[in-house]
Amino acid sequence: MRIVSFMTPPQRGRAKLADKIVYNSKFVHYFFELTEPHEVPFLAGQYVSIKVTESGLRRSYSIASSPENTHGFELVLDVTPAGAGTKFLEALQFGQEVEILYPLGMFYLMDEPSEKSLVYVANGSGIVPFRSMLLDQLQLKNDKREITLHWGLRHEADLIWEDEFQELSESYPNFHFHPVISQPTPEWPLCQGRVTDCLATHEFEAEAGYYLCGSTTMIADVVTFLIQRGVTRQHIHHENFY
Repeated sequence: MRIVSFMTPPQRGRAKLADKIVYNSKFVHYFFELTEPHEVPFLAGQYVSIKVTESGLRRSYSIASSPENTHGFELVLDVTPAGAGTKFLEALQFGQEVEILYPLGMFYLMDEPSEKSLVYVANGSGIVPFRSMLLDQLQLKNDKREITLHWGLRHEADLIWEDEFQELSESYPNFHFHPVISQPTPEWPLCQGRVTDCLATHEFEAEAGYYLCGSTTMIADVVTFLIQRGVTRQHIHHENFY
């Protein structure tokens, strides 16, 4: 991916918790409004670092919201690990402020002329930056390339944003969403197993860009899988902090 001149340098600031949605026992959606500074542009795919303890411990979270909103950001966490960052955010009261450093990260999508189509591959909370990218590429940039999203989860009950992704696929016929469930119920009609199992049922394009986000194991497996099928490393991108 190319570095662009308009990338905003990371800034220290503060943001307050404005809203929160508990989707299920796995995912919680947080909405933050910037208080200092009041506006910071970011690129879809970047992340924010939040101070979660008085001693200065920080945790990094991909931004889920569209870059159209420069006055705040949204985060979606998998709360099941119950780590320091999760406990800190769960204890926040509405209006309470957090110390932030953002935008950070080089995992953003560029208008690479060599990437004629885009394939996003995620598992678990790795879906978060792809939501931001999809809103950016489809709604803001009107990207006409074929864009395919594969998202792996253990259970159907863990799925979120199904309606949103369905609406995007109906509004933008070049977008295709494939949820993959590794421990499905007998009634699950779509892709089953690991994300590589679903990928194996699709054609591989030499000129596609593959963007991966999720567990280190998943990323390693998908990279190996793609390379074995002739995809060059030039067209495989992933965030380094995963």
